[in-house]
Order: sequence, then structure tokens, then C-alpha cells
Amino acid sequence: MLTAIKDRASGWIAWALVFLISIPFALWGINSYFEGASKVAVASVNGVDVDETVYQQALSEQRRSLVQMMGRNVDAEFFASMPFKLEVLDSLIDTQLQAEYLADRGYRITNEQLSERIGAFPAFQSEGRFDPARYEMLLQNAGLSAEGFERQQRQQGAVDQLRIGLRETSLVVPAMTDRAIALLMQERVAQFTILELQPFSEAAQISEDAVLEEYEKNKDRYIQPPQMQVDYLALSVDALAAQAMVTAEAEQAFYDGNTDRFTQPGSRSASHILISVAGDAEAAEVAKARDKAQGLVNQGRDGGDFASLAREHSDDPGSAGRGGDLGIIRPGTMAPEFEAAVFELNPGEISDPVRTDYGWHVIMLTDLRESVVSPFAEVRNEIRSLLAREWAEGQFMVMAEDFQNMVFEQPGSLDATADFLGLPIQRTDWFSRNAGEGVASHAAVRDAAFSEEVRVDRLNSEMIEIDSDLLIAVHFADFRDQRQKDLDEVSQEIVDNLLAQAALAGQEGAADRMMDQLRAGSPWAGVLEGAGLPVYDLPQDAEEISDPDDQRVAQAVYAAPVPIAGQAVYGGTRLDAGRYAVYRLAEVVSGNPDEISPEEREQIKSLIGSRVGEELYAGASRALRSAANVEVFEENL
Repeated sequence: MLTAIKDRASGWIAWALVFLISIPFALWGINSYFEGASKVAVASVNGVDVDETVYQQALSEQRRSLVQMMGRNVDAEFFASMPFKLEVLDSLIDTQLQAEYLADRGYRITNEQLSERIGAFPAFQSEGRFDPARYEMLLQNAGLSAEGFERQQRQQGAVDQLRIGLRETSLVVPAMTDRAIALLMQERVAQFTILELQPFSEAAQISEDAVLEEYEKNKDRYIQPPQMQVDYLALSVDALAAQAMVTAEAEQAFYDGNTDRFTQPGSRSASHILISVAGDAEAAEVAKARDKAQGLVNQGRDGGDFASLAREHSDDPGSAGRGGDLGIIRPGTMAPEFEAAVFELNPGEISDPVRTDYGWHVIMLTDLRESVVSPFAEVRNEIRSLLAREWAEGQFMVMAEDFQNMVFEQPGSLDATADFLGLPIQRTDWFSRNAGEGVASHAAVRDAAFSEEVRVDRLNSEMIEIDSDLLIAVHFADFRDQRQKDLDEVSQEIVDNLLAQAALAGQEGAADRMMDQLRAGSPWAGVLEGAGLPVYDLPQDAEEISDPDDQRVAQAVYAAPVPIAGQAVYGGTRLDAGRYAVYRLAEVVSGNPDEISPEEREQIKSLIGSRVGEELYAGASRALRSAANVEVFEENL
């Protein structure tokens, strides 16, 4: 239930989580960001310039953090976007304003609190304890001084004091908690149907006059932008790996030296009965518990059903209901004494009582699967690919430096670089500044191609690093200016677009007419039956709404007004590009505060308090920003 409360409350606090993720990106020596004059300023805060160099450091730090969190799921072009740049800059500005506010009002942390704060960083710990040598090494590796880092931590500690103070002093009256329970535990009784697009697509028709009218009215939509073709060299690990010569001897040697890599580890599954007894219990109590465990051992060995014995006697609430089943026991996951007993048993055998800190265990091995080594023939292709990749990565590192130097040192052509490195010169298809295929699908390639150096001066681009194992260099091949496309070129595109628009309009028009009928009093079942449409029940309990269609409909249903005087509410929502849902909301059942346990009620109250505190903190930050004299120089970002 507590997990469900958190899930339902996610809408309240999602913004707060985002705020926590985006807490000051540049954590090192924030005060120094605003000191002294700079050659290029990206902003001015109360007359103090924000240096471009410091801003770039913060930008790099946030980019690195997002990549670490999300891997390659982050679109590289997002990092070059103005919203991302402004978010980083805003964080720097807000942090400085907060620091000034807190310093003026005496917020600070003591030396002892600072030591506790730094000591709590997992990165600075060894074997669970603060390691001064590790602390100094990590700061040194990051190019930071202990003084600068500690100054920043004092500042952030003061910010945390403010946040915590606002959260803990926020007033949450019982009526607020009751209202939150009524909303969080609310259930809505609803049904829906789905209109598919296909029938409307089949019925849609477009005349030649409509095509011509669209073309004449919107000629600016049918412009071919300036386009280029470039010659390019690509140095890639994948291409090098395809050229690798891997001998049969090398494959066999790798297999023989890495059998663990091709071994499917065995596994053991077990069930147990726990007779709990405290680790510091008296000897008599320990003996009594062991005697009970031994009695269960005897019953099991005499043919008693182990699962039934576990359900009746086990003190382990997590497994008792499953007949004692613990699933697969992997090394290092259980107490050493327990694991030792499991790995001595044969399937179906029951151990003598085993003592751990939790009490006495009666263990039965339920399944044993031996380790299996894949035969060489089965994994040979995998080995060949691994060795080829390993060779290619080594070649790539050697060739990358020559690639970078030669395209720069001989900028008039790619020929010399191609000949020296044995790379083919390839040519792209036509592409614009904003779109392309193949290597031109990468924004960095398009930007380089349309640069003055390549397009006008006809020089090689610098080496373009697409990712860690693909390098590109481009050279001008051809260019064509923007032009108006002829009707013949775009007529099919226009027909397709108009047909799609007509189908969507027909689908949504049918949905609107259906809702008008329903709101006028026509029965739900009769209208759907007459249209030959299916009826789906939306799960009443929000925890059971897991199907994607149910989730999209639920978003609309839970945003709909509450039915009045027994009159159902009707509405519609698009599920995706081809389907439209019409729903019937019959009833809203509010959550009952009397059915919530004290523990659950306290958690909800805490969530409300956190939300109120964060709103107060956000309001304070907005007030500081509005009162400050801030000027942003976007042209320098």
C-alpha cells in the first residue's frame, strides 16, 4: 500500500525530483564563478559578470552527468540547444543569488557538520569509512582544491538548511491530509470504445482541384532548401573489424583461456523453514528452538509435505506463504552457514538444523542445475567477432591520430589521407542543413559541410568525432540553391497529406457525433452496438491500470469533471496516430480517510509537507530572481 501511495503521489512531487536532479551542476567553488573581470561574459548578476569559461565548465559537467545517468539515450543535439544552455546558466545564477541571501541572514554550517557532510560522500569512503587519502586523490584528479570544495559544501549545506527548515515548518492540517487521501485513493468507474482510422482512410477522397488549391495556397511548404553533397572518409572500428584476419589457432587459444566466459553457471534452488531466535538469546531458548527445528527435519524426512510444514511453522513471512520457496540461491546472497548447507545437499534432501543470526533453518534443496560449458563450435563466431573487434580497436587508436593530422595538414583534398590509411572516399546523397541520410544524418556532419571552410573555401573539415569508434572528415562535392518544387514533384505528397487529414477529420467527426448522441440521452450500449464498436472496461483500481491504452484513457478520465446527479460524463482522447477513444465516466468514488492506517496517513502527511516546503523554497528562489538585476547575453552561450 505504501508503494501504491508513492506511485499515486508521483504527480505531486515529480517536479521536485527534477529539481533535485538539476541542483547546481557546477559544484566546485561556486563563489569564484562571479569574481573578477572576464573577457567574455555570458550574464551579469547584480553588476557581476558570469565568465564564459566557468559557464562552459558547468555545461560540460551537466552534459557528463546526464550521459552517465542515461547513457546514449540522450540526443546529442539536445546539448547544443538553447533551452539546455539556459538551464545550466539559470542554475549558476540561482545558486549565486541563494548564496548571497543565505550569507546575509547568517545561514551556515559548523566545522563538525561540514566534516559529517563530506564524510558521508560514498566516493570518499573505503570499506564504509571516510578515507582522507582517497578524498585528496579524487579532488586532485578533478583539478580541485580542498578549500574550494569545502567552501562549496558549506554553501550547499546552508541551502539545505533553508530547504529542510521550510519543509519541516510547513503546516499540514488534518483537512489537507483527508483531501489528499480522497484524491489519491479515488476510483473512477468508466468504460471506453476505440474508433480505428482504417475505415475513414478507405472512405477518404481527394480531388485534383483540392491538390492544386493546397499547392497554390501553401507554396512556401514546398520549398527545397539549399542542399549539398560531400565526399567523406570514415574511420570506424566496425569497418576495421570486418577486415580483420582471425586465425583458427587464435580462436581456439581464446576459447581455451576463457572457458569461464562460455560457461553457463549452475544453480541451486531451495526452500526453508525458519525457527527464529535472537542471536543473543539464552542457551535454553536456543536449544528449545533447535529441538523444534529438528522435529520438523524428522517430519520432512519421514515423508511430510515440506511446503505445508513451512506454511504452518516458518517464522519467515517472506517465504512461508510460498511454502518456504526461496528460489535460486546464488553465492554471496545468503548467510555463509546457510549457503554451505545448501551446497552440500542433493535434490530432495533436507538438512539438519542450520544456525544463523536469524535462528534455526531447516533447508531442502528443490532443484540442482550443473554448470554447462558451451562447445567451441557453438561460440566460434562470437570469439571471431571479439578478436576482430579487439584488433580493430587497436588499429583505430593508431590510425586516429594520423587521420586527424592529415586532414588538417593537407586541407585541399582527402586523397592523401585516403591513400595513406587505405580508406575509400565515399560520397553522400543530397542533404540540407537540417536533414540528411547516412553520415549526413548526424548534425555535426551537416554543420561541418555547410561551414564556410568546406562550402565556400572548399577545404577539408576538421576530424568529426561521431562517437568513440567513428571518425568522419568531409570535403565539398556539390551544392545547389534553394528552389520552389514543381507541382508534379509534390503532388503525391500533397495527396497523401490531404487523405490523412481527411481520415483524421472523419474519425474525430464520428467521435464528436457519437458523444453528442450520448450527451443527448442515447444509451451507451445502444450507440456502440449500432456502430459495431467494442466496449472495454477501464480498471477501477488505479494500481491495476497497466495496459498502454488503459493508461491513456485513464489520463483523460481522471481529468474529466465529476458526474453530477447521476449523469454520466462523456469525452474523447486520441490514443495514437490511428486510434481515437470515446469514454463514459459513470461514477467517481473518493478515497475514505477512515480506511487508511496511521502509518499510511503519516506518509501522506509527510508528502504534503514536502510539497508545501518545496513550493515555499521555489517561491523564495523566484523572489530572489525577480528582485535581482540579471542580464543574459544569449549570443555568447
